[in-house]
Amino acid sequence: MKTVKRILSNIDKNKFKRYLFFSVLIIITLILISSYSITQSRYETSSQINLSPTLAFFVVDVQSQTGQIKLESMIPRTEPYLYTFNVSNFQNNKRANVDLTYSIEIITTTNMPLEFQIFKGNDMTQNTVDSDTITTDTNGVYLRHLVINNVSTMIYTSNVTDTYVLWVSFPEMYKNNSDAYAGIIDLVDIKINAEQVV
Repeated sequence: MKTVKRILSNIDKNKFKRYLFFSVLIIITLILISSYSITQSRYETSSQINLSPTLAFFVVDVQSQTGQIKLESMIPRTEPYLYTFNVSNFQNNKRANVDLTYSIEIITTTNMPLEFQIFKGNDMTQNTVDSDTITTDTNGVYLRHLVINNVSTMIYTSNVTDTYVLWVSFPEMYKNNSDAYAGIIDLVDIKINAEQVV
C-alpha cells in the first residue's frame, strides 16, 4: 500500500488529467467513427441502386429472351427505384425481316414487400401492366407475375426501339422494420416473348 501511495504522489496531476482526457476523447472518437461506417454501409449503398445498367433486348426473330435485375440494398423511402430496359427490332446491321409484336412478363421472387409498375416511354402516368398474379413453384416459392400484352407492332422496314421504365417502390411504412430486410435480394426476371404478326 505504501508503494502505491508513493507512486501516486510522484505523478504529476496536471499531466495525468490531460492524458486521461485525451485517452477518453480518442476512445469516444473511435467508437463514433466505427458506428458511423456500419450505419453508412447499411443505408448509403441504396442511393446507388438507381444507377443500375439498362437492359437491352434485341427482337430480330420469333423467340423469347430473359434478362435479370437484382434488387438489393434497398431501403424504405418515398422515392421509387427506377430501372429502364429497351426492346429493339434491330442489332448492329441486323434487323427483323418480318413485322413483330411482343409481350413482356416480369417475374419477381417476392422476398420483399415491393410494389411494381411498368411505364412505356416517357409517360409515367399510365401503368401498362395488364395482369398481376402470384403463383408458387414446385419448391413452394412464391412468384409474382406482371404481364403486359398490349404492346405496339414493330414494323420490319424501320429500326424501332421501345423504352420501358420498371418502377419499384419499397413503401416507407416498412422503415421501422427495415433491419428485417437488410441483406435480402429480390430477383426480377424480365421476359420478352416475340411473335410474328400474321
